Amino acid sequence: MDAQLEKTQVLELKNRERLTVNLVENVEHFSPSEIMLKTATGKLKIGGSGLKLEDLSKQNGGIVLTGRIDTLGFSEIKEKHSFFKDILR
Repeated sequence: MDAQLEKTQVLELKNRERLTVNLVENVEHFSPSEIMLKTATGKLKIGGSGLKLEDLSKQNGGIVLTGRIDTLGFSEIKEKHSFFKDILR
């Protein structure tokens, strides 16, 4: 098993104004109203207003966001399948 997946993902939200997330692998989209993160446990979509990236640590995959946070949405990372792979099943 991947060592990073053995860790626990923690999201800490303070007063809907400061969000801390660990195990972040990539920032896929960023705007003042929406942020999409790829994490070790799936994708995380953050919606709000005045969103800012305050801190990003590539060493431990930690990120700190500030602004008005209205929504948090989670989704699984879908594995891409090729047409031929599906036919050969």
